[in-house]
Amino acid sequence: MPGEATLREIAEQFDLWKTLFEDLELLQKDVSINFAVREYDDVLFIGAGTSYHLAAAAAAAYRFVAGETALAVPASEVVFFNRYNLIKERKYLAVLFSRSGRTKETLTALEEMRKHNRIAAVAISCDPSSPLCAQCEVSFPVKNCFEESVIMTKSFTSMLFVSHMVTMALSERFANATYLEQLADEGKAAFEMQRRVIDGITAETPLDRITILGGGPMYGLAREAGLKLDEAAHLRTQVLNALELRHGPRSALTEKDLVILFGSTSALDLEIDLLREVKSIGAKTLVFCEKKEREYDGIADYIIPAGRGIPEVYRGMLYMPFIQYLAVRAALQKGIDPDSPPNLTHVVTF
Repeated sequence: MPGEATLREIAEQFDLWKTLFEDLELLQKDVSINFAVREYDDVLFIGAGTSYHLAAAAAAAYRFVAGETALAVPASEVVFFNRYNLIKERKYLAVLFSRSGRTKETLTALEEMRKHNRIAAVAISCDPSSPLCAQCEVSFPVKNCFEESVIMTKSFTSMLFVSHMVTMALSERFANATYLEQLADEGKAAFEMQRRVIDGITAETPLDRITILGGGPMYGLAREAGLKLDEAAHLRTQVLNALELRHGPRSALTEKDLVILFGSTSALDLEIDLLREVKSIGAKTLVFCEKKEREYDGIADYIIPAGRGIPEVYRGMLYMPFIQYLAVRAALQKGIDPDSPPNLTHVVTF
């Protein structure tokens, strides 16, 4: 049945997060053994496609939690434009993401860094036996995360979850474990109660042009949301830092557009003002937020609250299953099988 595998994998991710959290103590020991002495200047997060958006979200979280410099770089930029992105005199802790551990760009990026830079390489992959895990000094595999579907769903959020645990261990911010522990139950409860909102959107709103807004820790997630809607359902999307919508793109908005906001805490007041502008143009709005604010009345057509009390640096992960579900529902509506969209493969090579 079309979409069956993807829907199953979306629903499975919450239990997988819980399983990953159970290995936190073991992960902390691995980090303390391998990084007892800090021998790097900066941290790089590297990936391709969905894994690059994952790297962007992981880097933002690292900067906030650890209070240190961290960059997210597409694997292809490291391969072909190494000197534009990396400084030869500095040593990097390079965290590389790949679901299969066989993505050619990412493996080649690792080779190029070993030639031109001083690095300590860490792999986060869903295949412990992959070349990427074998070629890195340290690997933190996401076990039991095989995906039948071509598009990444539970692998994306689960690798992000592992990166949060690694960041916490590297920065020794162990109090954050409380928030990570809450994500599985909070996410599952929100998804079961609120996914009907997505059903309502696909039933009531013709989906064609979608603008996705997110800033800070939400930007990498917003980028991934755009990709998911594009690859699964062939929807036209643009992704912007929230307030960048005011600088030109708002001129193209019409009543046929859907604007999705990954709501933050840091910019809440300004985001509400922006939604008010969007509604004055007539576009539909979907807001992901910590809790329903009275100010959303009349300016949010659809609201999905998730993760009350969880800081924004982690809360955005709870929004992703809804976007994945929206992508599946929109694909099925257009007669596309999201389990195997045209022109895509499990592993990308060049």
